[in-house]
Amino acid sequence: MYKLIEGVKLFNDGAYFEAHDHFEDLWMEAESHDKDFYQGLVQLSVGSYHLVCGNYTGALSQYQKGVAKLENYKNPIKIINLEKFLQEIKPFIEKIIMFNSKIISNIEVTKIPIIEIFTH
Repeated sequence: MYKLIEGVKLFNDGAYFEAHDHFEDLWMEAESHDKDFYQGLVQLSVGSYHLVCGNYTGALSQYQKGVAKLENYKNPIKIINLEKFLQEIKPFIEKIIMFNSKIISNIEVTKIPIIEIFTH
């Protein structure tokens, strides 16, 4: 579990590229039933990295792929509040779609949702 927590901390600290690398290592080591979970975290990390770099199309693609994978898991998964994170990331995806469609003129990159860790 410590390795998962470390990846979540990297993500929550905005170190998305490093979180991607960390989750990718976990993905490669994971049992087959957990692979999509870790790949989803990889994709959300990559999406967040794309977003802060201004690649909104790449961010949208990775976010959509990651959410599709993570929606297959029931809450709680491991030690993270996956349900809450997905609830918060979906409206964010809608904002990127609206931005790409020129419906809105900016996205607050500082508002990327964090992944909550259960403490009990």
